[in-house]
Amino acid sequence: MQHPITRGRCAAVLAFALVGLLAGCSKKASNGAVDPADVQFVVDTGPGGGSDVFARQIVKIAQQNHLVTHNWPVLSQPEGGGLGAMSFMKQQASKPDYIAAFTSKWVVSGLNTPSASATLKDLTPIVELANEQQLIAVPANSPYRTFADFVADAKKKSGQLVQVGGAFSSVDYLVALKIMQNAGTTWKYLSFAGGGSRMTALLRGDAQIMIGSQTDFAEEVAAGKLKIIGVLGSKRMAKFPDVPTLAEQGISLQGVPEQLQWRGIAGPPGMTPAAVAYYRDIFAKLVKTDDWKKYMDEEGDTTEFASGDELKQRVADFTDKMTPLVALLKRSPK
Repeated sequence: MQHPITRGRCAAVLAFALVGLLAGCSKKASNGAVDPADVQFVVDTGPGGGSDVFARQIVKIAQQNHLVTHNWPVLSQPEGGGLGAMSFMKQQASKPDYIAAFTSKWVVSGLNTPSASATLKDLTPIVELANEQQLIAVPANSPYRTFADFVADAKKKSGQLVQVGGAFSSVDYLVALKIMQNAGTTWKYLSFAGGGSRMTALLRGDAQIMIGSQTDFAEEVAAGKLKIIGVLGSKRMAKFPDVPTLAEQGISLQGVPEQLQWRGIAGPPGMTPAAVAYYRDIFAKLVKTDDWKKYMDEEGDTTEFASGDELKQRVADFTDKMTPLVALLKRSPK
């Protein structure tokens, strides 16, 4: 039978050890250091969606180049076009092991939802990584050789022509609303949740144009089913060097942001400077790798690396430009 004093001493030792363990855990939680083995990568789409693929490619390239030795599982929070992901990230306040792949649509979702429980302003922007240049496509047998041809026809048939795309709050429709306003005409918008339905509607003739990225149109262009008639942005695309930008076509882009669809990485609120620096350094090295450059070329994207005050200013400038476009959306008939 154990002596009572011995039992007391054992209990004291056990209690001391437990306090030390808890203190160690508390210290880990409070110092804000990243545990590379615990990182989770939040996205706003389901498997196969744009942000899901983007996040998985980042992890793959980082591992291939020995920038990350652990797997960073991708966690889907697809509700509300970024609203669900932003709300989830806000709930992880001060936790350094959560990052999210955000897009410019998160800004739009916040502007379009005054009651949103969280917006990008609530989070910690870490880096911008890529600009996804937008193109305008039409069926191969379309009479429009340029987007200027389409706009000219829209002026003759105001309210009759159709653009197909995603949600009414998507960047492609907001930009179209501004172009309509600048050009003094209107056209309809046919909304589908899935890319396959949009493409079917365009090829079937239910719509005359569609705005999207290079990957949205690559297969159909290669098969001779679609042609590209315009590029948004200040530069032509390497994949379509003969297609002029909208500015070159004389289309007014006053009030339209230079970058429309861009991708970056954000952390939860309260992320420490050390945690931000940890991720920033990894991504700064990642965008210099040959694997990343190849990925950007395949996607038709360009690397746009920004962090710190520069990134905050870019987000602020984009927000300022998109605010009146969202106001146009609220006034437009659906």
